[in-house]
Amino acid sequence: MIWTMLNTWYAQRLMQRSRHGKALKELPPGLYNYWKGSANLEYHGIPRDAVFFARSAIGLLDFFECAAQGGKPCALPSKAADSVWHAWLRLSPLKLETFCRKHFGRVVPHVEASAMGGNLDEALAVCLVRARHAEGLNREGPRLPSLFLLDKKLKMPLGYGYSVQHGQPGYSQLDARGRFDPNISCPPQMAAAGLLTAGLITTAQFNDFEQRARQQATNSSDSSGSSCGSGCGSSVDCSDASSTSCDSGGSSCGSSCGSSCGGGGD
Repeated sequence: MIWTMLNTWYAQRLMQRSRHGKALKELPPGLYNYWKGSANLEYHGIPRDAVFFARSAIGLLDFFECAAQGGKPCALPSKAADSVWHAWLRLSPLKLETFCRKHFGRVVPHVEASAMGGNLDEALAVCLVRARHAEGLNREGPRLPSLFLLDKKLKMPLGYGYSVQHGQPGYSQLDARGRFDPNISCPPQMAAAGLLTAGLITTAQFNDFEQRARQQATNSSDSSGSSCGSGCGSSVDCSDASSTSCDSGGSSCGSSCGSSCGGGGD
């Protein structure tokens, strides 16, 4: 009982302190209870406490913020956030449309990965750049925004575990207990060079990334007993290179859905 009360209090605090705090106050009153009672039917083993819901709802609004910019398909990198989206679509789809128009300027349609067409990794790259920008991170990387770290942080069963290896973002599927497999796939579309090719970053931003990478390599070679330079932030996984492989081929498995909003720009 006490744990439930503390969990509920902390969940409310998380939503109040989020940059989406005003919008989160307008979530449907019954959404949490509906999600709690139905999410496990679709996402087996998913935790259903208030804090998990709060973090997932915040992640969903992070995604709405990215997808609503339009112009290019935008893929959702979190099954935890998607669980709230699915529940909301079942509970009150018209109210969801009204909510998105009010807080993000347009409806954000839910599109399954199989129906998005094109390259899903390119749509993930769009989301990555926009989410980085929203959090004040360098668009070119290497740090990952919170939306891309959500499933890994929440230990979402069979979710998507994102990490950065050797300066390049990648992902692997979490296991049924939400444990991360460090053998990640690193799609070239999400690397700085891929972002430049897609027109998601400028040449100047790419050059800045290259310069920081060279500086980090220099710092790393000067640091005894360390495989990571001083440029590694809290959202960069500085795993030992010997225990990690980064497949650059990509597998288009880092998202199960996304959105394709017409019009607008990046």
